[in-house]
Amino acid sequence: MTHVPAGQLGISEALRTFVGELTAVRRPILELVREVARALPSEAVVLDVGAGDAPYRELFEHTRYRTLEWHGSEHECAEGADILASADAVPIDDGSCDAVLLTEVLEHIPEPLTVLRELRRILRPGGRLVLTVPFVWQLHELPHDYYRFTDAGLRSLLDRGGFVDVDVHARNDCFTTVAQLLRNLDDVMGRDPTDGLDDRREEAGQVLAELAEQVETLAPLDASRILPLGYAATAARP
Repeated sequence: MTHVPAGQLGISEALRTFVGELTAVRRPILELVREVARALPSEAVVLDVGAGDAPYRELFEHTRYRTLEWHGSEHECAEGADILASADAVPIDDGSCDAVLLTEVLEHIPEPLTVLRELRRILRPGGRLVLTVPFVWQLHELPHDYYRFTDAGLRSLLDRGGFVDVDVHARNDCFTTVAQLLRNLDDVMGRDPTDGLDDRREEAGQVLAELAEQVETLAPLDASRILPLGYAATAARP
């Protein structure tokens, strides 16, 4: 089996647009997923769990890439997933996958440890789990939004799930986190045409966007990286 040269893993306009919609969140995830894709040999079996619209599919064209979604997903393309099943009962034989992706999904799972153990089961020995989770973010995809994860909490889950070679790292600095939250506030505060304040809300949104740009310039000053938007982790089945 041969490894695919990095130059063959281009980025389409659709993927650029997807990442650009939430750059602070999605750019680090894209970088991680691209790195994983580059390292996989051709014909490796990859399962993207909770893939939604499968924005990263193009990065795995050299592999046997499959998607998994559940019947309650809010994503439009979920019904067209390769596998329609719950992540805690994947209809795949033991040791069938070389890699499993789980990006921004674990917070929506009531029993994350059960799911991690199931994903360990379907990985071959030495197979890699690649996951990302939020740490600082507003409620979303309700009512299925259950958790936020710390570095230590994620390591504990992966350890108890039977994984080894665990690597967890913050996806961004604290200033980028604050800047993104300032931008989010424009949507989070909502609108109410009955109270006469929507014009002020529009003005506030502009002010928040300007503040966000200023705060973001401070990103290089963060030496501790203990307030990220989220964490990324890789781990292996022994």
